[in-house]
Amino acid sequence: MTRYLMQISIGPVQDFIASARRARDLWFGSFMLSEISKAVARAIKESGGKLIFPYSKKLDSDLECGSDFNVANVILAEFDNEKIVKNASSDAKTGAENQWLSFVEKAYSGLEKGIYKDLWDYQVNKGVIEFYSAWYPFDNSDEASYKTARQKVKRLIDARKNLRDFEQWDGKPFVPKSSLDGLRESVLKDNKKPVIYGSFSKKEGESLDLIGCVKRFSGGRVHFPSVVRIAVDPWLRILAKNTKGKNLIKEIENICNELADKNVISRVGNKVYELFPYEGSILLPSRHKEIIEEAVKTGKYDSTEIKEILKNIEIKISVMKEIYPFKDPYLAILIADGDKMGKAISELNTRAQHREFSEQLSTFAQYARKIVEECNGTCIYTGGDDVCALLPIDKALKCARNLYDSFASIWENGFYNISEKPTLSVGIAVMHTLEDLEMMREYAKKAENHAKEGERDDKSNKRNALAITMKTRGNEEIPIREQWSDTNASKPIDERLQFWAERYARKEIPTRFAYELIEIASLYENWSNENTVSEAMKIDVLNVFRRKDIKLTKEDKDNVEKYIKSQIKGSYKSIIRLSNELIIAQWLGGYQA
Repeated sequence: MTRYLMQISIGPVQDFIASARRARDLWFGSFMLSEISKAVARAIKESGGKLIFPYSKKLDSDLECGSDFNVANVILAEFDNEKIVKNASSDAKTGAENQWLSFVEKAYSGLEKGIYKDLWDYQVNKGVIEFYSAWYPFDNSDEASYKTARQKVKRLIDARKNLRDFEQWDGKPFVPKSSLDGLRESVLKDNKKPVIYGSFSKKEGESLDLIGCVKRFSGGRVHFPSVVRIAVDPWLRILAKNTKGKNLIKEIENICNELADKNVISRVGNKVYELFPYEGSILLPSRHKEIIEEAVKTGKYDSTEIKEILKNIEIKISVMKEIYPFKDPYLAILIADGDKMGKAISELNTRAQHREFSEQLSTFAQYARKIVEECNGTCIYTGGDDVCALLPIDKALKCARNLYDSFASIWENGFYNISEKPTLSVGIAVMHTLEDLEMMREYAKKAENHAKEGERDDKSNKRNALAITMKTRGNEEIPIREQWSDTNASKPIDERLQFWAERYARKEIPTRFAYELIEIASLYENWSNENTVSEAMKIDVLNVFRRKDIKLTKEDKDNVEKYIKSQIKGSYKSIIRLSNELIIAQWLGGYQA
């Protein structure tokens, strides 16, 4: 009996996810894309299709709007006949468009008086949703035919995407472009004024197109933690261990409750941040001027009253800093992705195997969300083998390791004898909260690509790796990358970095040592035959290490010297790499809670 295999692709990923100024923009764009994909999957199921990707044993409840079940933007299903397929494709497209319009309506209901209706309507109907579908027949009694159909339908969808529709955009002169991505015109009448809708806002001078408005003002009262709240989390956890510090946090919370009631600052709904469930910027006196200006312009407080309130908070913060000094607000953004997933899927030949594979990935996505929250982080998205999360610096390594171990556990029992078990590559970018959020994501994506692709001069150890990029303000990034199971290392990269971080936190290793390694590396940079001076490099590095005010135990000191010898391998680049490892560990150690 002939059946049909359909694949659907939904987009655009860039517009929905990547373009963002606030953490909530980034999260809601991802959430919105998942909900649209979920609506497509729901329509396929209601039209008589049997879903393969996504799949779970409780699909009816998982595909409900707002469920925790994430759906990727690629969907695979089988159908009894071609007529049903064609109708299902139309129904799925309608489902995607209706889900998008439901988000639009929620945003419009609070903004109708402050927007240009003609621009709004034009952008609503101007091809926001990219929907591509293709199908191919196969013999239901022959699994080899199914495998061929899957390959064919993938090629068809790829070909269709290459011929995607390019609609001419009717730009409006003298209208500001969106602050998020600069692509579309702002739909707001007055971009200079702040806008408050419920507990969500647009700052003065920020212009938003339709998609930007939907990201910012749709989605109900989900209070997403800001990057600053995540960045200050280690400091708050340290203070909470001290009775006086914990009381001061509570006193500031009581003041913030009134400020949040008047929408001067936002609350955080995630239980992970119960210790201080408010916007983190209130804990940074350098940000108070901006808070004062917003409060006065929106009429929530007069200038004298809000200044007095914030002055009271600032006094309490100064006492908190005496208990434990505050570090600059840096945070980590993590992006993880499965390795060789396409190869693994291609080795699975039956629909039953693909459904089980899909269910396993859905299970991992649920675990990943729990892992991130246990590490005091917040998920931007968890879908299949993809994870993106914001994390406090001190928990980033633990989160990466737990994600890696959880992903590996899927394949422990020999999943259908896949020849090469998939692994997880993880990229982490550590950056200041004042950096552009889109830039943060780009650096994290760059780190993830580094983890997957390996070093430029050595592609033999691609994938199955952790890569970290440290980007301080005004300086070039400092990268480090290593495979999780590198047999040449004394310890896995995450354990080693944590070892260094703890020793730096306890001031057992002076900070200057890492930077003096750079000076040593420069001495050997122009040697034509570096192997001849390999021993000299090791001696120079060890001499500097031994001269420093080292407070390690004898066992730790011996292990460190042994590790240094193993890492200096005849090239000045190996010294640079060791220096990078130590510098990154210093930053991690500075935020140990």
